[in-house]
Amino acid sequence: MPCLECVTNMSDDFCSRESLGSVLREGKTVLILDCRPQADFIRSHIKGSINITLPGLMVRRLKKGNLKIQCVIQNNDAKDKFNKLWKTHDVILYDQSSTDNNCNTSQTVDLLMKKLQQDGATARILDGGFEEFEKTSRDLCEGTNTTDESIYGLCNLKISDDSGVGTSESDNDNVNSPSPRSQYPVKVLPYLYLGNAQNSADLNQLKKFGIKYILNVTPNVPNKFEMDSDFKYLQIPVADQLSQNLSAFFPQAIAFIDEARENECGVLVHCLAGISRSVTVTCAYLMQKQHISLNQAYDHVKQCKPNVSPNFNFLGQLLEFEKSILCQNSTQSVNEFHFQCNDNVKVPTTQQNCEAAT
Repeated sequence: MPCLECVTNMSDDFCSRESLGSVLREGKTVLILDCRPQADFIRSHIKGSINITLPGLMVRRLKKGNLKIQCVIQNNDAKDKFNKLWKTHDVILYDQSSTDNNCNTSQTVDLLMKKLQQDGATARILDGGFEEFEKTSRDLCEGTNTTDESIYGLCNLKISDDSGVGTSESDNDNVNSPSPRSQYPVKVLPYLYLGNAQNSADLNQLKKFGIKYILNVTPNVPNKFEMDSDFKYLQIPVADQLSQNLSAFFPQAIAFIDEARENECGVLVHCLAGISRSVTVTCAYLMQKQHISLNQAYDHVKQCKPNVSPNFNFLGQLLEFEKSILCQNSTQSVNEFHFQCNDNVKVPTTQQNCEAAT
């Protein structure tokens, strides 16, 4: 039974900070979702809150109804807590300073509230946001250690959906659908090309760009030139679904791409539409071999191919992969990552390097 009341002159979509503070001090259970950036959550947040930060492309999928809020929560304990409480208890969402009076509600917190309400939850936004709540209820706030496992979600991923696509390959299974530069593979590095199923079946284009290694990240797209000794294939049988573990194949895929580089051959990484699975593998390769962060790798690939859209699960796997790289290079932080070259391989600037292979 909901225990929070709306105060006079406040819409049903908002909860007062006084009401929330009173309920929390009484020890009543409320599901609280912190919709601010991770850095703000780490500094201080309402006790017991779950941090949910959505990249832009995930916001669009949530709008379309293609994503459940539970999928945004990466930590299992937090996900269990959400699943247990969201239908039976009040849900309070907050950003930094949303208020009922000035309609200054952020897109993310408003979208999440409406989605929860549509699904049957009693969800409201905290009036004044965390900024005002902290002023009157500092005793109900706490900070988080940066290594604490209670940090949830794709928090630092600065991914925007400015391409206007935001759909995974499973949303669009027609490889003949028009897309920017679909006629040619896209050059990500001098030897590394990103493309779709059509590109992998175009013999003339493969020969033109010196592509002799083909990394097929699908379970069912045929390796058309497998019997031709001029080509070497590696097939990763992973579907574009939330349940799939693509990261298990990262080491094998990275080694295959590096073998092509060492043999001075071009390598094409493709899936069905060339926007999700192949993009994920390409980002993983850039992160490990070019010593860059996930943000940098994703931004680089997105500039090369604006319609990229890896599914949410794969983004989470890339975040975990980034953490594993950091553990291996503990003396270097993510913010210190930058493009650098291995074995004297020169990496052109993004503008020079990211182009359709024409």
